[in-house]
Amino acid sequence: MQDGSTGPGAVRKQRAVKATDSEWDIVRARAKAARMSASGYVVRRALAPEMRPGPSLATIAARLDRIETAVLTLAEVERTRLAERGEDDGWTAALRKVELRLRTERAVSGEAEGRR
Repeated sequence: MQDGSTGPGAVRKQRAVKATDSEWDIVRARAKAARMSASGYVVRRALAPEMRPGPSLATIAARLDRIETAVLTLAEVERTRLAERGEDDGWTAALRKVELRLRTERAVSGEAEGRR
């Protein structure tokens, strides 16, 4: 089989891959989903660029904790600022808008009724 991606005149040859039956079943299923032969799928995946690993779950959790702390701090500063100006109604109105937005987003994502 000719493949121009490896240079002109390159010919693919039959090779052997050692895999358990269950491993090969997974390869075949994934290849079928990609509409490829098992061997073509293995070659494509093996030659694909390496993906850099993302941050660990611990790093993500720490970042989210910092973001949550920052948001809560800003919210408290704003609530205090409005209270000092006698504008408590502004805070209540802002909370209603946020709650409405969150309900809408949850309904769209399917979270509202536990569908996820």
